[in-house]
Amino acid sequence: MIDAREYLHSFRIADSKIQLKIQQVQKLNDRLLSLTAPMDKEQVSHTKNVGIMAETIATIVDKQNEVDRENNELTKKKCELIEFMCKMPAEDAKILLDHFLDGKTILTIGKELFITKRQAQRRVNEAVIEFQNLLNEQEIQAREK
Repeated sequence: MIDAREYLHSFRIADSKIQLKIQQVQKLNDRLLSLTAPMDKEQVSHTKNVGIMAETIATIVDKQNEVDRENNELTKKKCELIEFMCKMPAEDAKILLDHFLDGKTILTIGKELFITKRQAQRRVNEAVIEFQNLLNEQEIQAREK
């Protein structure tokens, strides 16, 4: 059985991993720009930076492909999540998206809804329970097929 909190939290984890890889690509790009290439009249065979540049470019391409693939997977998962959330009351769905995907704190959500932190926590918990019920229903339907 899928746990709703873990499922929702997995989106932020996946997004964090993507952001980390994007930072790695940026650092590799910066590194590439700091390397010097041989001039036209220099002999390439004696220049160490040519090999380093080629390796760095290959690494950048590989990392960028990983980012693109993971971003596509995350986008598909988010579309599925939005389909689930359409079955919930709009305010509950917004609370879950704000808290689990956007990383807003309970206090921030409470301020936005003009309620206390305790009431906001209760609303998040109730929305998670409702979302868990939707996940359970989907799992039951999938088994019956």
